Amino acid sequence: MIKRLYPILFFLVALVYATKVNATHIVGGDITYRHIADDSFEVKLILYIDCAFGSQQAIALDTNAMIGVFDTSGTLVKNILEYRTPPVRVNSVNYNCVAPPPNACVDKYIYTYYTTLPQIAGGYILAFQRCCRNNSITNIQTPGQVGATYWCHIPDTTGGKGYNSSAVFNSLPPNFLCAGRDFIYSHAATDADGDSLVYELYQPFIGANFFNNLPRPPSPPPYSKVVWVNGFGVNSMMKGVPELTIHPQTGLLKVKPQLTGQYVVGILVKEFRNGKFINSTLRDFQFNVLNCQFDVVSAFSKDMHLCSDTVKFVNQSVGAVSYLWDFGDTLITSDSSTQPEPTYIYPSTGTYIVKLVTYKGNCSDSALVSVTIDKDIGTFAGEDRLICKGDSLVLGTENTGSFSYTWSPPDYLDNPASGEPTAKPPFSITYVATRNTDVCVNTDTVHVFVVDVKADYKYQFKPLCKDAKLQIDSPGVVNQSKWFLDGVAVNREELVQLPYEFNKTYELQFIVTDSGCADTASKTITPYSSDSLVMVYNVFTPNKDGLNECLALRGLTLEQGCSRIFIYNRWGELIFDSDKDGTCFNGNFKGSPLSEGVYYYVLEHHAKKYTGSVTLLR
Repeated sequence: MIKRLYPILFFLVALVYATKVNATHIVGGDITYRHIADDSFEVKLILYIDCAFGSQQAIALDTNAMIGVFDTSGTLVKNILEYRTPPVRVNSVNYNCVAPPPNACVDKYIYTYYTTLPQIAGGYILAFQRCCRNNSITNIQTPGQVGATYWCHIPDTTGGKGYNSSAVFNSLPPNFLCAGRDFIYSHAATDADGDSLVYELYQPFIGANFFNNLPRPPSPPPYSKVVWVNGFGVNSMMKGVPELTIHPQTGLLKVKPQLTGQYVVGILVKEFRNGKFINSTLRDFQFNVLNCQFDVVSAFSKDMHLCSDTVKFVNQSVGAVSYLWDFGDTLITSDSSTQPEPTYIYPSTGTYIVKLVTYKGNCSDSALVSVTIDKDIGTFAGEDRLICKGDSLVLGTENTGSFSYTWSPPDYLDNPASGEPTAKPPFSITYVATRNTDVCVNTDTVHVFVVDVKADYKYQFKPLCKDAKLQIDSPGVVNQSKWFLDGVAVNREELVQLPYEFNKTYELQFIVTDSGCADTASKTITPYSSDSLVMVYNVFTPNKDGLNECLALRGLTLEQGCSRIFIYNRWGELIFDSDKDGTCFNGNFKGSPLSEGVYYYVLEHHAKKYTGSVTLLR
C-alpha cells in the first residue's frame, strides 16, 4: 500500500513544483547577433518579464539562459549558456499627463553570449524557449499553458553575401496603451551592415509548455506558432479602429485600441542586400490596453463631411482650461482660435485637418479631425474645351475620388457613369455632370465646342484662244485658307489669272484651317476647248438652190484671233482668208465664181492646224 503511494506523492510534488516555476511571467523577447571577426559572434537574448504578476520563483530560475545552436536540418550543434544583467524597468510612456497604471510593470533582462560558429552550409539557427505567457492574454488560445520561442538565423557566407550582423530594434514600445487613444511609435531598427530593411507584422511562436517549462536544450526547429482566438489574426491583433499596422519602410507602428486587455504582437524586420533576402529579426511583445486616467483630454466632433463652408465646432474635451484650434487652412496663418467652441468659414472645397490642443497647467493633449467641405465642387466636370470634328476628349478631372457620377445627356460618351468619360460629339454640346457624395449632390457644366471645318470648292474653265482661265465659284475668301497648284502655294488671285493649257491635267488643293482644325479638298482639273471635233464639209454647191451654198465649219465658231481658215486652189494660190473675207466661203474669188474642182484648206484653231480638201460643184 505504501509502495503505491510513492508514485502518486511524487507526481503531486512534481505538479506543485512545475506550477510554481512555470508561473506566467513571459511578456516578450528577441534574439540578435553581431559578427565580430572571422567566425566569432556576439549573441544577445533579451527577455521582457512581468514584474507585477510574474512568479518570483520563475523569474529567479531565469538567472541564466541556455540557447541551443542547430544546423538548418534541426541537428543540435551545441548549447551556450550565459547569465543575465540586472533588470531594467521599462517605464516609458507614450502619452502626456497620464498616471502610469500600477498593474503594468515590465523588466528587461539581457543575456550576452560570445561564441564561435564555423561556416557550414545553410548557417545556424539559434533558439531559446520559456514558458509561460500571461494567462490573461486576450488574443491567443490557452496563453497560460504555452510559452515562447525566440530564435534567429545566422546565414552562411555563400553567394557573395559575406558575414552578417542582424538588424537590432532601436527601442521597446511602452508596455501599456490607452483604450480609445491613438498610439504612434517608431519601431525602427538599425542594421550594422547597411542592409535595406522592410518591416511587417507576424504570428509569434510558442515554445515550452506547462510540464516542460524551461527546456535545456530547447527543441529543434521548425517551431509552431500561437493559435489565435477566433476573430484575431496577423492583420487584426488588437481589434483596433484603426487596426495595428506597421509601415514597411519606416517601421512606424500605429493603432487605436478600443478594448482593454492584453495582446501578443509579433513584429519583424527583414534584411535585403543587393536586392536579396538575408535574414529576419523577430520580436514578440505583450501590449496591455488599459482605461487610462488623463489630466486633460482633447476631443471634439468626429470626422465631418459637410455641404456648407461654415463649421461650428463642438468641444468635447475633458479637464482643459485653455484651447488652441488650428483649422487646417494651409493658405493662411490666421486660421486659428482660442475660443472653446469656435466657428470657421472655409474659403473653398476640400479636406482640411483640424487640430485641437488643450492645456491644463503643464499638461496638454491634442486631437485631429478631418473636415471635408463639399459645398461647391467647382469644375469637377472639367474646363470648357474646343475640339475638331472627329476628335475625342476626356471630361472631368483627375481627382474623381470615390464619388458616383451621372452625365447628361449621355450621348457620345463611352461611360456616362464615370468621373472621367471620353466624349466624341459630332457637334458642339453642353454636358451637365452630377456628382454624389455621402451627403451632397453637386452639378457642374462643361461646354464642348466642335469645330467643323469643310474644305470644298466649285470651279470651271473659260476657254480662250490658246488657253483657258480658271473660275472659282466657291468658296469666297476664307480666312486661314491656302491654295496649292501642283504642290506650289498660290493665292486665289493668282489662280484666276494664270493661263491653263488645254488638255493638261492640274492638281488643285484647297486647305482650310480654323481654331487649330484643318480640312483639305484636292481635285484633278483639266481645261478643254469649248468646241467639239472640227469637221469641214467634203462638198459644197454654190448653185443658188439654197442648199450647201457656202462652205461652213460644223460645231466651230470662227473668232477673230482664235480660229482662221485659208482656201487654196490646186496651184497653191490663196483664194479665201476668213479674217479678210468673212466666215463663209461661197465659191467666188474677187467677185467671180470659181470653176468646179478640188480646193484645199488650212484651218488654224486654238493654236493647232488642220488641213484637208473640199470639192466645189455647181
